[in-house]
Amino acid sequence: MRTLILVIGSDGMVGSRFVELSMWRNFLYLPKETELDITDSEAVKKMIEDYTFNAVVNFREFTDISEGELQRGNRDKSCWRVNFVGVKNLVDAIKPYRFKIHFIQISTDMVFSGNQKDQGPYSEDHPIETDSKKLTWYGYSKAEAERYILSELEDFATILRVNYPVRAEFNNELDLLRKYLKLFDERGLHPLFRDQQISISFIDDISRALDKIISQKKTGIFHSSSENTTSPYDLASYLIEKTRGQVNKVRATTIGNYLDSTGESSLIYPQFGGLRVDETESQLGVAFSDWKSIVKKLTQQGISY
Repeated sequence: MRTLILVIGSDGMVGSRFVELSMWRNFLYLPKETELDITDSEAVKKMIEDYTFNAVVNFREFTDISEGELQRGNRDKSCWRVNFVGVKNLVDAIKPYRFKIHFIQISTDMVFSGNQKDQGPYSEDHPIETDSKKLTWYGYSKAEAERYILSELEDFATILRVNYPVRAEFNNELDLLRKYLKLFDERGLHPLFRDQQISISFIDDISRALDKIISQKKTGIFHSSSENTTSPYDLASYLIEKTRGQVNKVRATTIGNYLDSTGESSLIYPQFGGLRVDETESQLGVAFSDWKSIVKKLTQQGISY
């Protein structure tokens, strides 16, 4: 029987690159969002029952963090419905077939608070935050989805966390690096945080990790991220130097100064984030790039917006 993999969200920034690069690309079933609404439990159940899938990879998510905060506490709005209800529907449909179907959920480092008392970068086995007041609504919806997956599918599922996924080109959406370039070229970058700790995820590396997870039927929690952390200020400075040949063109600020001037929620800008990848590298036999190497690789690929 040939392998058939259901890829949900294959038209998104991460999912579409996986489709391009995957060793399984000739065995992927790629329904559009209009063809499979994961918030419709009956539609999900029918899809799982009508096909013989070996694996299901879910890239689909609501990612607008600021809009998610406006929806905070409302479980009828899109952030909660896509990020939790949609995942619940997939898990419930797959559970009777969990011995045959490998479920893989793409998650985020924002399931951790990134605050002073619980600092990253976070290892694969670090407990996720349970207090919704310490997470964005987006982060909490993803954390609750993780908890549901592990409670219902136990050892028959995989969670792959990524953060700030980046790629050289994608017409439908700007990632962090291409957003920096567009702002720099068009009107100049706004000041960037020098006191925020982040890592980034090279989508090509994510795709390779997923191929390993599917091929080896690896279950559990994995991370795909740069092997080290940086700050938005240092990241943008290096990017502008490598792509535009200009130095000392990025201005710095702090999270505190920014929040004082805007009144935004501090939850949107966790100060001590990032993911560790040690255990994932060991388990999958892969090596993730450091953040400078990612910038260099994207430059070589002709990064553009």
